[in-house]
Formats: sequence, C-alpha cells, structure tokens
Amino acid sequence: MSFHAALSSALAFVLTFASSPAATAEAPWREILGPAQGSLPAPQAKIEWRTDLDAAREESRRTDRPLFVTFRCLPCKQCSDFDAEVLEGGERLDPLLARFVTVRLVSASDVDLRLFPMREFQDFDLSWWGWFLAPDGRIYGTFGGRDHSSDASRVSSEALARTLERVLAHHYDPRRAAWDVDGPAPDLSGAPQTPAKLPGYASWSKLTDRGAAEGSCLHCHEVGEIVRQGELDAKRFDKSRDVYVWPLPENVGLTLVRDDGLLVDAVAPGSAAAKLGLQKGDVLGAAAGRRLFSQTDFRAALERAPKGAAKLELVWLRDGEPQHGVLALADGWRKTVISWRKSIAEGTMGAHPGMAWFFPAKPDVRRKLALPPKSLAIRPHFGPEPGWLAAEAGLTVDDTIVEVNGQSPDLANREFLAWFRLTFEPGDTIRYRVLDARGVERVVTFTAAARGR
Repeated sequence: MSFHAALSSALAFVLTFASSPAATAEAPWREILGPAQGSLPAPQAKIEWRTDLDAAREESRRTDRPLFVTFRCLPCKQCSDFDAEVLEGGERLDPLLARFVTVRLVSASDVDLRLFPMREFQDFDLSWWGWFLAPDGRIYGTFGGRDHSSDASRVSSEALARTLERVLAHHYDPRRAAWDVDGPAPDLSGAPQTPAKLPGYASWSKLTDRGAAEGSCLHCHEVGEIVRQGELDAKRFDKSRDVYVWPLPENVGLTLVRDDGLLVDAVAPGSAAAKLGLQKGDVLGAAAGRRLFSQTDFRAALERAPKGAAKLELVWLRDGEPQHGVLALADGWRKTVISWRKSIAEGTMGAHPGMAWFFPAKPDVRRKLALPPKSLAIRPHFGPEPGWLAAEAGLTVDDTIVEVNGQSPDLANREFLAWFRLTFEPGDTIRYRVLDARGVERVVTFTAAARGR
C-alpha cells in the first residue's frame, strides 16, 4: 500500500466515525457507558516494558490482553517526570499495568503509521505519549498532553490509572464486538509506512540535516514537522489556521478535572458547551462516535474536527443517564497559545530570524536605552557557527533589537521565535531596527531563509 493510499484509508477511517450508526444517538450508549459486564484476568506476576513491538502484538493476541504502548523521546526533559512515574508504577498503577502487554518505544524512526496513525491520534509536540490498542490493532484511545503552562497540567498518575481502568473494563466486556465503536482493524499488508516514506521527508531532511535513513533516532515532534513539510511543499498549509492543533477542552468552554479526565469541573458561560447544556458534574462519554477514555481522547476528537466552523456530536452522562447533543463551534474556535510547541518555534515552517538564539535585554539595558515598557528588546547570540544571516548583515552581540519591520512585540525567547516564524517567510526582506551599546540607532537588513544561515 502506498503512503497516499494509506493516507486515503486513514481519512476514510476518520470519516467512518462521522457517518456510522455508532456516531448517532441510536448507538447503545446506555450499555457502552454503563456498568461493565466482563471480568478482568489476574495480573501478571511482574510488569515488563517490552521493546519488541511485533513480539508484544503476538503476545497480546495470544493472551487477549490489550496493548499499552508508550513513545518516549529520551533526550527531552519535557515529560521526563511523568515518564518516571509510569515506569516506577506503585500501588495504584501496578495492578492495572500488569493486566496489559506494556511496550516502551524510544524512537519514531521505524513506527508503522498504519498501526499508529499519529496525525489523527497523537500530539507530535509531546515527548511522552501512550496508545491503547486491541490485540488486532484497533485503537481504543490515547493518553498524554500538556498546554503552555507546564507538562503536568493535563496528565497525572491518577488520571492514567482511571484511563487504564476504563480501557480494561471496555476491552473485557463481552458486548464490545457488537457495539462496534472501536474503528476498523488496520490493514498491515505490505511494507510498513514509516515517517521516511512521508511526502515531506526529503525536503525536511535537507532543511534540518536530520534523517532516519542511517538509523538515527527520530523524535515525535520531527514526525510532525515532516507531516507539515509535506503540506507546505504542496502549498496546502495555512499559517492562520493550521497551526492551532490539539485544541483544549477550554476551547469549547469545558474545564475537566485533571485527575479524572472526563469529569466536568466548570462550564464557561456563553460557550459552545454551555449552549449545548453541559453542567458541572457531567461526565463526557463519547465524541464523534468514539468512546472516550481520557481527556486526551476528547482533545483528539477536537483535533479531528474541521478547522473552521464545526459541529461535534457529543454524548455525556448526567447522574448516570446518557445525554446527547451537538457542539456548534464557530470559526476560530481552535485558537490557543502555541509558542511552547517545538515544531512551531524550532521547526521548518516560516523564516528563521538569522541568529543562533536571543535573550531579553536586562532591565538596566532597557533603562540605559530608554526603551518603553511592553516593547521588543532582545539581544542576539550567534555561537561558534559561522554564516548567520543577521550577523553577516551587521548585527552584533552588543546590539539590542527593538523593532522588526515596523513591529515591536513584547516577546522574547521561544515566544519571539514562534512569532517570527508565523509572521515571515523565506525570501522576505527583514529590517531589524537596533540600538548599539551607546544608544545609536541603525537598521540591519537581510533576506530571510528557512535555516538562518
């Protein structure tokens, strides 16, 4: 199967849930979301984090235990604390993890995108992510997430434990096959569809001097950059719309209890959720025809919704009784803070500012140069590598950049880099208005490029 065929299959997979009987009010949600009828097997004697996915899948089929597969980028500090919590387990997690076939993968280089359709089910900018799979590869759900505040704002060990409990209850319920709400099993005939086979891989490799062909580790955020590069190359990517990925529950007016994942803690007045009638104490059950096991699953449903104005079918429980309705989402509903995302600030999209890095000017420098508050004031850094475009144009480490092409946003560090990439394209003329150490003003001009040197 070619990548384009696999992509068409993935799109059909997503659309199936929007039009299937399970995506309507007639689906047996009272049964699906009600008390489970199955019984759990005894836990295994010990928890083993396997690294051979093929062997783990065979074990899952043989034992009828669901798979819990985690992706972890080891060099990244982000999510490292939560990764350690999962590995260490404890009294709450261990009895649940011991009923899964647990797998830990530390590189996305060889991931088969037919088994793990990451574009639809994984936030690429996270360095830890979990997948729950049936023995035949059907996707129950995923777990992971963060926002601009921290990498602990959307996940916890208790939230994971509750998700594990829900997945186990669902997997072992004898009525599950008749419900048919888990999507199709993946077609794994033919060669694996790895990130190196994606349309944007070749041009991304040239832009970054990175690649997986030599067996090097490929990070999940780099898979996201490759996917986006393919869209950029095909001129199908819209910066004003397509950068707002993995919307938060707050985007539709919901605040969910982190340690539960699906319990509604608050509903914003006037929001789409409020207009639908959701209330504090409701429990989310399904979205777009898929059962929800975690806050992550709800965010995944939001991610797969249309980019503009959208409607999303929702099922929730109130006092144990299923409720049903459609969230009506206005154009622009996805917008949220994205500067924390590595694929935005440090990816291949847009233009590079032409310097290795930059730092906010210290307060004494601001005072000396008489700079107004809430304005741009950053100091460039070039490092040992030669050829930075801004340096070749005359920018020095003693300069303070106070304006870019007439704009002076109060931004620094990653926020400035994200803004720059979203604002400018390779080939644009960049004009830095700068002040030197004595306060003498000049303009540094260069032509922007994707790499900055």
